Parts: sequence; structure tokens; C-alpha cells
Amino acid sequence: MDIKNVVVDYWNFRSASYTNGISGFCEEERDAWKRILSDALPPGKRLRVLDVGTGAGFLALLFTEMGHEVSGVDISTGMLEKARSNARELGADVNFSLGDAENLPFEDNSFDLVVNKYLLWTLPEPPRALEEWKRVLKPGGQIYAIDGNWFDPGLLPGLKRFLKSSFRKVVKKDRCPSFFQECYTPIRPFLPLYRDINPENVSELFMSSGLTEVEADPLLGIRRFEDSRLSFLQRVFRDYPIFLISGTKKVEKS
Repeated sequence: MDIKNVVVDYWNFRSASYTNGISGFCEEERDAWKRILSDALPPGKRLRVLDVGTGAGFLALLFTEMGHEVSGVDISTGMLEKARSNARELGADVNFSLGDAENLPFEDNSFDLVVNKYLLWTLPEPPRALEEWKRVLKPGGQIYAIDGNWFDPGLLPGLKRFLKSSFRKVVKKDRCPSFFQECYTPIRPFLPLYRDINPENVSELFMSSGLTEVEADPLLGIRRFEDSRLSFLQRVFRDYPIFLISGTKKVEKS
């Protein structure tokens, strides 16, 4: 089984209905994210940013709006088409290209910041991905990884996922939950972070890769914003706290 082909098939299919952000990437949501991200960046500096697994371009477009030079890479051609369409709609200039998060098509020491959102859980080899992200990062540059515990094996989270999936299939006639299960059930054992992703183990992954100044941010401001935009039923189903893990590439002493 070619795991990457399975992943590509799902996200090509998913790209047709995928939206940026909880509210379709509205201006208020973009502003909420920009406040969080800009607080951690050096003031007044235009950075070269790489958004790995860019999907529909959520982070790539944010950092472009914040005045940075941004490239986005994704393994799914469908998602890249969606990202380019979103960029045209916002009048944003982003260099989107096809590529694998675990084998990037960029030279060493090319970027000041490498970012990704909801990517780590999809990777067959997270340590290899971290090594690639470090490779293309300049010394002193940073990595930001945003993710959430989407598939917590606990009883209550599992029940919430079941109810949400059933609601989407029966009431909304949405095929995505069924197709997701068809694609991901056979490959789950080969995705190390699929059922076990949290701030602690992602921080450990960052530190094991040699990154320094590793920090976890629970993104409470984003959670509050998202909760304010969700319906009562959506809040009942919601049970996957998101977080951001950051780390810095060492500057080697000469």
C-alpha cells in the first residue's frame, strides 16, 4: 500500500468542500490569527516563510497579508488549486508548488520561518519531516506547528466523533466522513501521530530533532473566537483542543 497516494486521493477529494478556517476565512478570523502569530515574530522584519502542507492556503495567506514573502507547498493538486483560488480572491501573491512535507523541493537554509497547520497527524514519518523543515530553515529560524488531538481514543471524544460523523452523513448527506474512513482506516497504523498527538509529544518530537527554545501555546484566544462562531450543536460535538508548538534551529558556533 502506498500511504502517500491514499493521503493524496483523500485530500484531492476533500478539496472540493474544504474551507479555510472555522468561518470560511472571514476577516475577523484572519485578524484573530494574525494577532496570535504576529506576537511571536520579530517586529518590523520581512521574513521568508514556508507553509508546509498548505492545504487551502490558510497560513500562507495570513503571512502574506502580514507583509512576508511566502511559499506554500502541498502534496495534493486539488488543495493547491483551492489555495491558488483563495489567493486570487484575496489578491495575495504566494508561490504555491507541489511537494512532499517529508521531502521538500527547496535548498538548505532558505527560509526564516517554517509553518504548518493540521499536518503532523497525517505524516508517516514525523521525525523525517522535522529534519527536512530544519534543513530548509536558516540558523536561528523557527518552526511553528499547529495541530489538535483530533482522534483522542478516549470514550467521550470517540462518542462525540461518532455523533458528529453520523449527523453529517444522515442529516447533511455529506460523503466526506465515509470516504475519510475508507481512506484512513487502512493506513492509521502507519501514521504515528494519528491517535496520539498532544502538546507534550509534539514538544518532545521538536526537542528530539535538536530544536531549541521549544514552547507550547494552547491558543486560547483562537479557541474562544471559534467557540463564539459555532452553533450550540457544533460546540457539543467539539472536543479537540488545538495548540501551537514552536522551536528554533540552533546557530552553530564557528
